[in-house]
Amino acid sequence: MVEILGQTILDQIIDQSYPLTSFPTDSYTQAVADTLESNFDPAKINRSEVKINGGIENDGQTISLELAPYALPLRYINEYKKLIHPDAQVPLFQYLIFESNKISRSKLKIIQLDDLSGLDQQIQADYEIEKNWVEPEEAAEEKAEDKKKAATKKPVKNVKKK
Repeated sequence: MVEILGQTILDQIIDQSYPLTSFPTDSYTQAVADTLESNFDPAKINRSEVKINGGIENDGQTISLELAPYALPLRYINEYKKLIHPDAQVPLFQYLIFESNKISRSKLKIIQLDDLSGLDQQIQADYEIEKNWVEPEEAAEEKAEDKKKAATKKPVKNVKKK
């Protein structure tokens, strides 16, 4: 386990000055896990990510490895400002972050990894969850209700006041 002074970590997170490797792909294969691992440095704050089918921003998946102090993506700057004391020695951990609209309500699944030996199996397990995902009933009902409201809404006429 690596420990770094809190202020150093805060500076890197706030400035987003840690190493980031990102690459696109159309589907998941063992080569993706291998590439994530080869671009990951277990000795300093960094992020290695792959965007499958455009990433979560385009209704695909984003899978990343991060070395971070907490089970929060490094982009959560405000939360890290609250959690890290500048004078403390802060331990860093390896996290696998799977982001998808179909993985959970938060669209995130974060797993702390002791080592990277089972990386491919863990990613494949997350893919199974996503593949078998069923939209929660209340979310489906809300969408249907919103469509119904939109269809029955009458256009507002411009009325001129005299």
